[in-house]
Amino acid sequence: MHTVAFIPARKGSKGLPGKNKKLFAGKPLVQWSIEQAAATKLFDHIFVSSDDPDVLQIAKDCKKLKVVPVERHPELAGDSADMDDVLYDFFVRKQNKCKYICLLPPTSPLRSPGDIKAMYKLIQLEKYWTIVSVKWSDFIGWVEKPTNHGPLPTYNIGKRPNRQTRNDFFLENGSIYWFKHDVFIPYGHMIANPAKVKLYEMPLERSLEIDTPFDFALAEKAYEFTS
Repeated sequence: MHTVAFIPARKGSKGLPGKNKKLFAGKPLVQWSIEQAAATKLFDHIFVSSDDPDVLQIAKDCKKLKVVPVERHPELAGDSADMDDVLYDFFVRKQNKCKYICLLPPTSPLRSPGDIKAMYKLIQLEKYWTIVSVKWSDFIGWVEKPTNHGPLPTYNIGKRPNRQTRNDFFLENGSIYWFKHDVFIPYGHMIANPAKVKLYEMPLERSLEIDTPFDFALAEKAYEFTS
């Protein structure tokens, strides 16, 4: 295999139970990621990893789109499951070796196939190991209790920033991650080396991530607005 997509869609979700099979604009949420991946015509296979029989059936029904359902081990399907561990468990196997991996969480139905393809062009450049989709942010925040000395600000308290000076601040939008198999396996995580990461900025309207009922309602309104 050369290029594959991996869609993680476990059954459990405390914020929005059953979200990956919940209908979004008439289709199960996971199906949006499947169809976006298929529309790029980039992938040898589109793997859908889940412990939910309903989600696995959705994947089976999309077999004409090169979709392969992958039953996830229960130990990697809980709330504390680490995505890097899920990916490593799958891609460390010899039969799943490839060159490029694209992670597409189903919680981002408003991404476009064009975003996926644009990031693919970047991962093909030798100087980058990982491409991460992000959104601009004017975040001025704190980390609660990083030490015993109280909360830690993420900015210079002697020179409080304003919105206009936050041009270089971004948040991961959880939509698309591209990375190289031969880098991921020895490091065991997608980011590997921050010096080898390229950020890909997406507009706010395509960066909505669904984790709660409010997120879902907001994404539906955004979809209606942009359609």
